[in-house]
Amino acid sequence: MAITDSSTELTTTYTEQTIVAFTAGTLSTISDCVSEVEARLKRGTLSTSSTPTLSQVQNWLVAAKQELSQSKGFTWKRRYATASTVASQYRYALPPDYCGGRTSLRDTSNDRSIPIWLDHYFDTKYPDPSAETTGEPQVATIKNMELWLVPPPDAVYTLEIEYDRSGDDNTATDISWLPQLERFHCCDFASWRAFLSLHRWEEAQMYERLWDKSVGKAIRADGKRRWKSMNYQMIDSLSEYNMRKHQ
Repeated sequence: MAITDSSTELTTTYTEQTIVAFTAGTLSTISDCVSEVEARLKRGTLSTSSTPTLSQVQNWLVAAKQELSQSKGFTWKRRYATASTVASQYRYALPPDYCGGRTSLRDTSNDRSIPIWLDHYFDTKYPDPSAETTGEPQVATIKNMELWLVPPPDAVYTLEIEYDRSGDDNTATDISWLPQLERFHCCDFASWRAFLSLHRWEEAQMYERLWDKSVGKAIRADGKRRWKSMNYQMIDSLSEYNMRKHQ
């Protein structure tokens, strides 16, 4: 993974922190999803010369995964990844599937949270982070697809970042983090696009309606799960601050 700008190239290695892995079920890989779409089309095995082609269906499945991630802040969309700091380096590339949203950062080496400041506050306080004396990182900010730390680390620290993923994974065919039901929804999306390519409008409209309906149901169901996990209570900013201030 690399981020390139006019002055430098950032390369940061992130390791997946798996909290829940959705690996069981009928559609365990993207190849299984392709087979599901093939069964719906009833046109045999897809290839480079078929209509639609195999690569088109795979691309539609990947697009469906990203559409789902964009629809709402699903609970299963959260990703935990870790990276190791380098002494005196304060700029780090974010994971390629970083999509913003509620983001948190922890120094797992010292078991504490690192607050993430808005970039303009950060720039006002630390106009030149490289001029700061190295030490344990105390604050961070996010600039485009980069994570900046102050003070610059004086040693190797393990950072854990939690964020909303875009679905644009390191491996485009990775669907292991999607719940089984959502994989079927991706097949609905790919089937809709496949029937469109065949000019079979009736079937295309049916799968389009299924896709729209399933996304709506998924959003409502996820909202109920989130509300239940909060014990049906809202957590205000003061309560959250009180929970974090002794870390």
